[in-house]
Amino acid sequence: MGRLSVRFIVGMVLVCSSSAALDKQGSAHGGSVGGDDAGGFNVSGSAMFGVSLYNPTYAARPDNTGKALFRYAGHADVDLLGRKLSIPIDVNLFTDRERDGGAVLLPTEFDVITGITSTWPLGPGAIELGSRFEHDRPIDQGTFTQTYVDARARYLYSLADSWDALARRGLDVSGWATLGVFALNPTYAARPDNTGKALLRYGAHTELSLFDDLLSVGIDGVMFTDREVNAFRPSELDITPEAILHLQPFELHLAYERDLPLDRGGLTQTYAYALAVWSFDLKHEAAAPLENRGHIVSP
Repeated sequence: MGRLSVRFIVGMVLVCSSSAALDKQGSAHGGSVGGDDAGGFNVSGSAMFGVSLYNPTYAARPDNTGKALFRYAGHADVDLLGRKLSIPIDVNLFTDRERDGGAVLLPTEFDVITGITSTWPLGPGAIELGSRFEHDRPIDQGTFTQTYVDARARYLYSLADSWDALARRGLDVSGWATLGVFALNPTYAARPDNTGKALLRYGAHTELSLFDDLLSVGIDGVMFTDREVNAFRPSELDITPEAILHLQPFELHLAYERDLPLDRGGLTQTYAYALAVWSFDLKHEAAAPLENRGHIVSP
């Protein structure tokens, strides 16, 4: 059941909110350390539906208005040369629970992320290199949008991939470390209150997978820096613990996210959510679990 996979966080994934520079990108191919390196064309991905269970502050639009309720999302990896050359595509729609009647079902924000990635074995894990473009915009009101182009390196690891004793027991400890730079950033913020402009992204994730990936628990942390104040000192921390039930090709996520400024006071965004996921893979019988499975990224 994908015990050799590295995933979770964010993206995603679900009622993503806050228009700060939150991390909506996930690793290609479910963050898998191992995989088909033979090359060739393939399409894999996931469809997601999320709902916020507790949301005192998470916004429903890029300008931080409203409170996110539902998330409709899709992710695809279009492999051109297998994992060596892929195009990731993410689409997210969010709704506002403060709207009246059936309007709570209608999207208030649209986010699209696409780019190019290349993943190669390196030591006991794998390294993913890539660049992505993201654009977030309101649908029903307001004009504030967020856009950036970034570059990122992410090292992926899975202990079960190199430690047979863990794999035989149906266990795995997996995760990654990320360093990214917002190479072009006219509007993407460095804090939950939309102040500053993000420059660097530091990320780390670790996850314990039990019973051949039937159940996983993990924690994800992402920090951003502000190019207008200090290029290296973090200005925001997003932390997300999560539990995941995985019955191929379905997943159920329960998570809590808290996004807070580090270098000054200001808006903190907090909420809990549930996320249902269906994964697909046109080339392989078993699809990889959704990576970034916990981190819901804010609108």
